[in-house]
This record gives sequence, C-alpha cells and structure tokens, in this order.
Amino acid sequence: MNNKQTFCTIITSNYFFYAKAIYDSLAEIIVDFNFNVLVVDEDIDLIEYKTIKIIRLNEIKTVLKSDYSMIQKYESDLESNLRWALKPVFLKYLLTIRGYDKVFFLDPDLYFYSDPSFLLDILDHRDVILTPHWRSKDPFLDASNFNCLFTEGLYNAGFFGCNKNAINVLDWWLSVCSYKMEKEEGFYVDQIYLNLMPIYFSSQVQVIEHRGCNISNWNRVECERTNIDNEVLINNSFPIVFIHYTNATIKLIANGIDGLLEPQLNMYKQTLEKHNPEFQFAHENAIIKKDKTIISKIFYKLFK
Repeated sequence: MNNKQTFCTIITSNYFFYAKAIYDSLAEIIVDFNFNVLVVDEDIDLIEYKTIKIIRLNEIKTVLKSDYSMIQKYESDLESNLRWALKPVFLKYLLTIRGYDKVFFLDPDLYFYSDPSFLLDILDHRDVILTPHWRSKDPFLDASNFNCLFTEGLYNAGFFGCNKNAINVLDWWLSVCSYKMEKEEGFYVDQIYLNLMPIYFSSQVQVIEHRGCNISNWNRVECERTNIDNEVLINNSFPIVFIHYTNATIKLIANGIDGLLEPQLNMYKQTLEKHNPEFQFAHENAIIKKDKTIISKIFYKLFK
C-alpha cells in the first residue's frame, strides 16, 4: 500500500482501543499502510499509537465548514447520529484535504484476517464499493434477517470504499443524511441510503461479490462457514477477509451457534484486551452482573 491510500474510522475517545485493534489486525497482514481516526469528542487527550493519525472534529468543522453545517444539528448525539452522518464528510476530507486517492471507512468493531488489497484494485475501475449484508433471501430459513432486508438496507455502512472521483457520491450521501437520520418509515439512519447508490450512480458503484467480507451474524445462511483443511472458508471457497463483530455476532460465536468462528473471536478479544485489560464483551458483562445480583440476594437472605 502506498501513501495515497488509507483506512479510517470515526470514534468517541473511549473507543480508541477498538481503533488500535483494527490497526493491529491490518499490521499483521499489510507491511505499510495509513490509518486515520476521527475523534468526535474534543476534550479527551489520547496517547498516540504507532502510525495512527488522530484527527479532531474541530478540524473538520473548520476546513469543511459548509459541509459540516449540514449535519451540525446532530451534535446532541455524538455517539450515534453525528458519528454516522460524518462518514461522507470525513471521507471527503481525506480525499480533498489530505490528498488520498483511495479511502476505506471501517466501523470500529471490524477485524481483519486476510489481505484486503484486492479491494483497492477495484477502486482502480470503480469509484465506490459496497458490501451486501447477504442476509437470508429465504424467509423460511431466517425470517428475521429476511425482514431486515426491507427495513435496514441491502448494504452495510460499516465498510465503505471510495476514490477521489467519488466526491459527487459523497456529497449526495451527506445531503440525504442531512435530510433525515431516523429508524422509521423506511429510513435507517445513514445506511438505507446506500440502497440507492447502485441505481443513481450505477457507472461508479461496484458491489463486492467476495463473501469473506463483512462476515457477521446477519449472513450465516448465505455465507456458510465451512472448515476445510483446518481453515474456515465461506461457502467452501472464500477466505475470511474481515469480520464485523456486532454484539449479536459475538454472542452467537460464544454460544457455539456460530462456533467455527471461535478462534477468530479469541484472537479479536486478545487484541482488545492488550489495549484495554479490563475489557469484557457485552454478554460477559451481563453474566457478571447477573452473578453479582444472585450473590447479593444470597447474602441478603443469610444476613437480613
């Protein structure tokens, strides 16, 4: 990878250890790469980590003032709506102000396991790349995820690639995000708008066919996990490129329902714990809380 290409994510400062984990996963695969992190809360000092470039929200407000003003109304919700609506602005910043030719946005809960460089090659021919959710197309096999195709979008906004020719697409995405960031009446914050990109920007958008990208709880039916010669493949042929570790994904793996991904989950957790020794997954915290409640009740009965 050269200096004209970068990965990026957007976080609140308490999620910086997640950004470090993504960085470490990429560093195991790629010799040289750029990683930019936009931090949306201004008051927390962060200790720099390796070659991660930390960018503060105030810089975006200053250099892309007009663009930012379109979504400034979401500032009361830093962790969700503002952070999501900032994606097209941050990508535009990296392409126009920082001078990158190709940029990949990553949700902070992604983790890489094999080389994503082929995705960069796609951006030599198309300006935008999207990853389908690959939710079940059969409602009788997985009704919940089939239904989500109509409510949460066909493509996942946790991974988005674009090049410097995609400014028109980013400007449109920003405009519709400024219009509405809701989860009702057919809208689903920034993500549902991706449904329209392959239609209205058909000559610029490429939908990724590689089933090893964005593995998560929602695509267990269409992206079957198989063990071939001690390697986990998707649909018997695709190596895992990156996993999207939603809470539901983690819980399914930990409970053995998606058990073939347990080694990958263990690797992910070890990396997170390296940067945050007290870290626990949400379901582990729930178990600990439940155990403490039970113990408290026992003590209350014994000593009341």
